[in-house]
Amino acid sequence: MTMLANVWSYFWGTLTVVPFLGFPLAFLIVYGWKRDKRLAGRWAVNITNFLLIRSVVAAYGVIWPQALSAWWWVVCFFLVTIALLGWVQVKFKGKLSLKKVGFSAWRLSFLWFGIVYIVLFTTGIVKTMGVV
Repeated sequence: MTMLANVWSYFWGTLTVVPFLGFPLAFLIVYGWKRDKRLAGRWAVNITNFLLIRSVVAAYGVIWPQALSAWWWVVCFFLVTIALLGWVQVKFKGKLSLKKVGFSAWRLSFLWFGIVYIVLFTTGIVKTMGVV
C-alpha cells in the first residue's frame, strides 16, 4: 500500500469516527475556493450529513454485528420522512413539491443522524468498557 493510500485511509477513518470534523474542513475548502460563506455553509452541512450517515452505519455495525444492516434503517428513515412530509405538504398547501420535501428530509436527516451518532458513540463507549 502506498503512502498516499495510507494517508487517505487514515483521513477517511478519522472522518468516519468523528464526522463533525468534516464541517469546518468542508467550510474552509469551499470558502477558500468560492469566497461565499452561505455556499460554504450549505456544502459543509451536506458533506457532514453524508459523513454522519456513514458513521452511524459503521457504529451500528460495530456495536451489533449480527443485526440487520443499518443501511435498511437509513433507507426506511428517508422513505418514511419523505412520505410524511409529502402528506403534510399536500394537506396544508394542496400540492406536492418534491424539491421542497426532499430538501426538508435531507435537513431533518442531519438533525436525526447527529442525534443517533451521539447515542451510538456513547453506547459504543459504554459497551466497550464492559459496563453493560
